[in-house]
Parts: sequence; structure tokens; C-alpha cells
Amino acid sequence: MRDLYVTAALVGAVLLGAALVTRPAAVSAGPGKNLKVYPKDTELSVIKKDMKVVAKALGVQCDYCHDLDAMDADSEKKEAARGMMKMTAAANAKLKKDGFKAEVSCMTCHRGAKEPKKN
Repeated sequence: MRDLYVTAALVGAVLLGAALVTRPAAVSAGPGKNLKVYPKDTELSVIKKDMKVVAKALGVQCDYCHDLDAMDADSEKKEAARGMMKMTAAANAKLKKDGFKAEVSCMTCHRGAKEPKKN
């Protein structure tokens, strides 16, 4: 009986290893597509890292703004996000110019919610 468990464990390990080796890369390297805020040569890894921060700040997943079958396709939510990214960059540039070290981010207003609370 012990030999059966060992054999099953080995077969499972081999199958798992084969699946991991033959699994295609989830994201190709290189610059992103349809970039309107980021510089055109921005690496996809940088964009993905930033998008994870944005998603956390809004308490959402990628599909809130993106069509998962066509990540580079435009949507109203992506256009709104682009506007907010520009607004945040402008605010941070002004803060820096005025001598402040602190910066604003999506989290400053959204705090984990899709819509910022209006006071």
C-alpha cells in the first residue's frame, strides 16, 4: 500500500512539473499597448505593478476597467482612470514645486472604494 502512495505522489509530481514547464507565459515582455498616459516604451512589468496598486486603492480587480480578452481596448472606466492619473501627477508636481515631500495617490481619495466618499 505504501508503494502505491509513493507511486501516486511521484506521478503527480511529474505531471505538475510538466504542466509548469509547458505552461505559456501569462504576459509577454516588452512595452505595453495603447498607452496614453505612460511613455510609449514603458515596460509591461512596470504597468502591471502600477495597475495592481490602482486596483487595490479602488478595491477592484482588473476586469473593473479592462476587457480581459482585449486588455488594451478602451473603455469609459479606463478613460476616467487616465484622467485621474493625470490629475494625480499634476497634483504631485505642484506639491513638489511648493516644497512638499508627501504625494497623493489613488488611495488618498478612494481608500479601497470604487467611488471616493464625498464629504
